[in-house]
Amino acid sequence: MLYPAGVESERAAEITEGLASYTGTVLAAPSPAEAIASALDQLAAAETQESFVRTFAYASGPAYGLLLDASSPGWRQRVRGTDDLAALVMRALAVQPANNVAAIATRYGGAELRASEQQREQQRQERFAELRRRFVDGPVLLLPGRGAGSFDARGAVSIPGVGTVYFGAYRFSGDWGTLEAEKGVLVQSDGAFRRVPVPVRRDEASVAGDGWIFKASPGWVVREGTRPGDYEVVRGQP
Repeated sequence: MLYPAGVESERAAEITEGLASYTGTVLAAPSPAEAIASALDQLAAAETQESFVRTFAYASGPAYGLLLDASSPGWRQRVRGTDDLAALVMRALAVQPANNVAAIATRYGGAELRASEQQREQQRQERFAELRRRFVDGPVLLLPGRGAGSFDARGAVSIPGVGTVYFGAYRFSGDWGTLEAEKGVLVQSDGAFRRVPVPVRRDEASVAGDGWIFKASPGWVVREGTRPGDYEVVRGQP
């Protein structure tokens, strides 16, 4: 209710990523009981992660799918890309939303969760400030957004109105060249650019910074950006 715009993105993630995770969980398990045990382990492991950004569906998908296996035979033949897995489970099990939210919150440790989340929010704002300094306000290298690659979404941090910072192994390439990073890449919300902190080393073949290296394709160069201290990858002659 507070974030209606998030409803569709969460629903879509559970269909695209959640169903895939459910399929892998069921196929890898020797028995239905072991599939359920695996799903429970995945739910528990998800709560230990730093963030649910782009990763929540990998844990919720197997859980919803196995609940539907038990309550709605044949659902896999009926499910569509426009469906909501949570809504399917609610209908199959005749689940009704709680009227007394405060009482339900108490059953699930609401006071402890609120205190924990308030502390986490303070830490999150401090993290936002640091990431803004590195990827938004400070000097950066701007790379074109088009292309393809691979990355690890675990621990990703979304900066409202700016984009998402991905940590861990990140590899992206396009007609402009190849970027390899391991300490953070910001992908703008509009997808127009990727950003890494300002370069610290340059030579004829590559540009590198703290935890990243960029290699330009023939016909592409790194030049000074529009902001003082920034650089950008553009088509041109060396």
